[in-house]
Amino acid sequence: MSMQFMETGMPDLLNSPQAIASALEFSLKNGLGILGQELPLDWQIWEEEYEQSLTGIESPQILLAETNVGKFWAAVVAFLRVGRGTLFIANHQWQQREWQQVAQFLQPDRLWGSLMWQQQWLKLTDSNSELTSVHHKTNTPKNQLEGKSPELLIGFPTGGSSGTIRFALHSPQTLTMAVDGLKQFLGPLLPRNGQINSFCLLPLYHVGGFMQWWRSALTGGNFSPLDYSLVKQSAPPFPPDYVTSLVPTQLEYLLDRHGAWLKNFRLIFLGGAPAWPALLAKAKTASLNLAPTYGMTETAAQIATLTPAEFLAGQTGVGKLLPHVQLTITNSKDEMVAPGTVGLINIQSRALFKGYVPQNENSSREIFTTGDLGYCHNGYLHITGRRGRRLISGGENIDPEDIEALLLDRHLVQDVVIVGVGDRHWGEMLVAVYVPNPGPGNDVSTLSQCVKAQLSKPKCPKHWLPVSTLRRSPLGKLNYQFWQTWATEQLGVEEEE
Repeated sequence: MSMQFMETGMPDLLNSPQAIASALEFSLKNGLGILGQELPLDWQIWEEEYEQSLTGIESPQILLAETNVGKFWAAVVAFLRVGRGTLFIANHQWQQREWQQVAQFLQPDRLWGSLMWQQQWLKLTDSNSELTSVHHKTNTPKNQLEGKSPELLIGFPTGGSSGTIRFALHSPQTLTMAVDGLKQFLGPLLPRNGQINSFCLLPLYHVGGFMQWWRSALTGGNFSPLDYSLVKQSAPPFPPDYVTSLVPTQLEYLLDRHGAWLKNFRLIFLGGAPAWPALLAKAKTASLNLAPTYGMTETAAQIATLTPAEFLAGQTGVGKLLPHVQLTITNSKDEMVAPGTVGLINIQSRALFKGYVPQNENSSREIFTTGDLGYCHNGYLHITGRRGRRLISGGENIDPEDIEALLLDRHLVQDVVIVGVGDRHWGEMLVAVYVPNPGPGNDVSTLSQCVKAQLSKPKCPKHWLPVSTLRRSPLGKLNYQFWQTWATEQLGVEEEE
């Protein structure tokens, strides 16, 4: 089967989601074999149940939140075999507040995932629907989207520049164009057969994990997913010619404990959050085949990549653009800036997402304005920061205002501001500067417990700093830079050189 995909090429798969489904299954089966594993015994049963649950629905909207990785794989393959509708892939680790956000704009026809999550969802949406063996709703509620698209779509969760949860919609075509562009770019860096064999340590509900599966499948390679927590304990052997994708915190941990193991990878893509200089220097000293990248959910992962040879030669930045991407850098007046000048990054790409659910001003545009700041020098892209208050902690896009709203809505504090302090482990460490409520029940332990019950781990502040006032202006505005600097000083955090 792999030879068939290699000979026909990716363009021939664009109009055949069923062929892509077969490629995904084949790639996964072979990749699990490399790890000494097999597809789950109930694979065919799960796949058939998922397919049958969509019978009679012209363009189903499906919300997938599966903790069982085998069922997750089967659900994706089944969706593509059916070949219609929209699959919204959720983070199964979301907490109540995050599910409430999704419930405000999405009423899916089918719920695919664990029974516990299904029951929580139905409670949030005040639904009395019964659940079947595959946990889909027996009724079909009125869809709350702007209209059902006839196009087959997959929605990936993102916080984006606003921080509130939404889904970026991709088609099989956009995902495949991203693979095609990356394969063209890498060229001689890949094995002679052009296969991309992926050792995946990222969650599949993130585009960074999902695209590893898509790349392997469409290039005839093997996809070998493994729980990162297990790799931290014992790094398993793997054949030559494998690539992997890591975020900076993973790279640091594995470099300290399994450095020799990392050297066996043909390529190590590094993205998800800015890598600190000391980590990059350490990776260079270890002679890792590191390839720093830049990309996002909306672009189906990376749009720029630094090759290992360039990295080891001392080139900085996140590399050159992939062939399917065009990029402009503009100032506040939307005018293009001169080369080497910092500005706002705007992207055109054949792999660009189709729009958001719920929609916003950046939906369905041919040019995507990222909110990131950077510049180009001698053909290499450099990222310098972010516009607005968006933070990235642990690889997650986070809106500080969402955390502040939770604390204020629950009357847990009198006032609060969430700032990001540079941290080598988290990228940006979330710090809550707050005015405590008077009386008992306002200790840090209580505040921390309340937040952990409502938000996923990356959104929980790592430090809590009490103050008597936040010094708001008469209009209620805060000097965020002041509090970010103050928090950095209080915690004794030094900038990385």
